[in-house]
Amino acid sequence: MEAAFLALIAFGFLSGAEGSNPLTVAGGGGLCVLGVLILGVGATRMRHDAPVVRDPTDERVPWDWTDFVMFWPGWFSAFQLLGAVAVIITNLVGTNDPSVRNAIESSVLAVCQYGGMLFNIFVLGFMRRGGTLRDLGWRGFRWWWVLVVPIAAYVALVGADYLQRVNQSIFPNVSNGQCVSVRHDYSHYYLLAIIVVCVIAPISEETIFRGFIYGWLHRWGPAVLAVPLSAVIFSALHQQLVLFLPLFFVGLVLSLLYQGSRSIIPGVLTHALFNLPNIILILSTTSTC
Repeated sequence: MEAAFLALIAFGFLSGAEGSNPLTVAGGGGLCVLGVLILGVGATRMRHDAPVVRDPTDERVPWDWTDFVMFWPGWFSAFQLLGAVAVIITNLVGTNDPSVRNAIESSVLAVCQYGGMLFNIFVLGFMRRGGTLRDLGWRGFRWWWVLVVPIAAYVALVGADYLQRVNQSIFPNVSNGQCVSVRHDYSHYYLLAIIVVCVIAPISEETIFRGFIYGWLHRWGPAVLAVPLSAVIFSALHQQLVLFLPLFFVGLVLSLLYQGSRSIIPGVLTHALFNLPNIILILSTTSTC
């Protein structure tokens, strides 16, 4: 179903609106076609997968590189479909205040994006591979990791602040698009922004980046490789060049927390504590982007 929807998106790209950049048309359409092929081949392979009795002492995740590859086009197609529904829902909101509409639309789109990712993890990791929440890192941990959480959040904040200055000096003409976007989207609606950024985002992103992605990377290779690679993916998917180094450092901290505690819950708490002062600062009228 996702492959079929992605084929429609590819047709939309390749048909090309008049005046569109040819590179955008060819690149977007080509990536969608590639996604259709990946999902199609993956679905064919899935029919031949034999059920496996898992060793209860084996902590490796049950999904492999094929699930990792299929995740990306599946997420994109699911997000496009859910995003289209989100636009319809947002248009039903009876308000003429653009700031209210932006805040609601941004919140709904964020939920749709995370929902598309988590849905594909459910299909690939659970339905296809027989995984469980425990495989995604939703498991218990030793109590003293709670004491590590505020220390890890502080280290992440200090390290990210320093590396952002370094990153800004390397790319002095590149602005912080995330800051501008968040201000445009949420304006002065602190509560809504905090719910999305400090509750929904940490739970979803730790499940996705540490539970699913890091879980597979650590199955594929040792932690010394899996930790930095997962941090690179985490940082790159935020699509902000000026934030690449600070977010890479944050990804390292969160991956190490997961590797050490074997639970994503300390990472969720650390992620939330890291995001809270940042979102307050971004929306503050005294700060600049």
